[in-house]
Amino acid sequence: MSIITQLPKSVANQIAAGEVIQRPSSIIKELIENSIDAHSKNIKVIIKDAGKQSVTVIDDGVGMTKEDAVKCFGRHSTSKLSKAEDLFKIKTMGFRGEALASIAAVSEITLKTKTKSGKIGQQIILRDSKVIEQKEISFQKGTSINAKNLFYNIPARRNFLKSNNLEIKYIIDEFVRCAIANPEISFSLINEEAEMYNLKSTNLRKRIISVFKKSYEKNLIECQEKYGAISINGFIGKPENTKKTRGEQFIYVNNRFIKSAYLNHAITNSYEGMIEEKKFPFYVLFISINTDLVDVNIHPTKTEIKFEDEKLIYNLVKSTVKKSLEKFNVSPSINFDADINFKENISFKIGSSENKNIQETFSNKKKDWEKIFENVKVENSDKMLFENTSSIDNENKPVQFLENFIFKQVGEKLLIFNHKYCQQRILYEKFKNSNINTYTNTQQSLFPQYIEFNNSDFKIIQEIIDDIKSIGFNIDFFGENSVVVNGIPNGLDDINEKEIIEGFVEEIKNNNSDIKFEKRDLIIKFFSKKAKIINNKNLSRVEMNLIIDRLFACKNSKYSPEGKQNYIELGIDKVENLF
Repeated sequence: MSIITQLPKSVANQIAAGEVIQRPSSIIKELIENSIDAHSKNIKVIIKDAGKQSVTVIDDGVGMTKEDAVKCFGRHSTSKLSKAEDLFKIKTMGFRGEALASIAAVSEITLKTKTKSGKIGQQIILRDSKVIEQKEISFQKGTSINAKNLFYNIPARRNFLKSNNLEIKYIIDEFVRCAIANPEISFSLINEEAEMYNLKSTNLRKRIISVFKKSYEKNLIECQEKYGAISINGFIGKPENTKKTRGEQFIYVNNRFIKSAYLNHAITNSYEGMIEEKKFPFYVLFISINTDLVDVNIHPTKTEIKFEDEKLIYNLVKSTVKKSLEKFNVSPSINFDADINFKENISFKIGSSENKNIQETFSNKKKDWEKIFENVKVENSDKMLFENTSSIDNENKPVQFLENFIFKQVGEKLLIFNHKYCQQRILYEKFKNSNINTYTNTQQSLFPQYIEFNNSDFKIIQEIIDDIKSIGFNIDFFGENSVVVNGIPNGLDDINEKEIIEGFVEEIKNNNSDIKFEKRDLIIKFFSKKAKIINNKNLSRVEMNLIIDRLFACKNSKYSPEGKQNYIELGIDKVENLF
């Protein structure tokens, strides 16, 4: 008896849909690409409930006939290919013939369409991939597709969708990728009847400025190179325009957005010596190449491709970016006439009263770090290690070694602390144990810090702003897509507000978490790593002892939040064996 059965068509469609349609943004990507292939001049996207309730894409493209309007929902039905050889000559966005069939398998579809020459439009309603209604309607030239109740027939898939803010972020990302690649097309995005984007037909430079912000206008460097059959053009950002967060890096091959760590490395490597470590430059680069030298048919989402000669493309991209940086005099240069001792030649003339005030200010600042240890409860059993030993024992003074290590004798044991990791653990547990609704003490900033985000990243900020406030930041929304930071947590040293806040966004993006407590934990871990209680250099005995005491007051004193060992123990036998 045969144990192999052929799956019902509806089940097969749902399985196939899982590869193509992951969330509402997947639908928008596929429908926009179809609209682009239909030679549309205007594309409108309308979403409700972050696309979960409804996604509508309306275009003024060529439209479809009555026959094609039905055929297009069949699996592997496409107007882009007719034979296998066509796979190596793909110039359109879509070609698999799977998108509409996949969308119809996981949502309820209403399609309206009319060709330019058609006298009457067509309306088709599908449920469970089956046509349940077809009729003639009055309609303008083009196509409108409404997909509602996403994953209504797969509840488990629907439950795995993220919060509305995050789903809107994903939608914005896909929308922006398509809009940048096609500046000649007008795009609009409407969320709950509120217009998020209204992008008029223009050139690439103006499209970039309208999508992001006007300040980018002065920070764009044009790239334009041709190497035989390969051409590279677009814009890169100046080194000073780098960010701690990813998301503003766009690479297109034959106008198709791709994800390539290989080419991202080529571009970032071109900025070597000009940007800080772990900062990312802005770039929008288009690679035009013969279709027979690239394979786009390797992944259902069509964002991964293979080049015939990857090393060649890598070197060409790197060379193009380097040339553009040099052309605009951005590359680093060495001034041999500069006085390397300039700091020593600067003299300050400050009156005695002014000098006294400055000294008092620094003295008060020095004491602020003590506040970070307030409300830390000594409840940990690990504290028993020091039960009969005072950390402020003059006979066993702690010793600092190579700035980052503290040596402390306890009985017949030598403890070696990595005080950077120790401080991270102390900070982590302080903020971890604080109530999210009870904001930590804040010290006012002398100058407010204004931080602007793109639409996508701002959705993340909206999600996590209460978590940021709970660890002591005085932060509020300020205008469109911006926040203002008026204060930082008490007792911390050398905080770069902009870098920290952008770092929070990057952590959430990289870890893609939608669990509230996970988000807060990511924020606290990142902050505890970046913040400082006490600077590394020249720790006093009191400072070293306080770090040790507060470490052993922590619930988990052995390891840092990232699992690094905070200290090691050396018994006298181990020490003697060293000699």
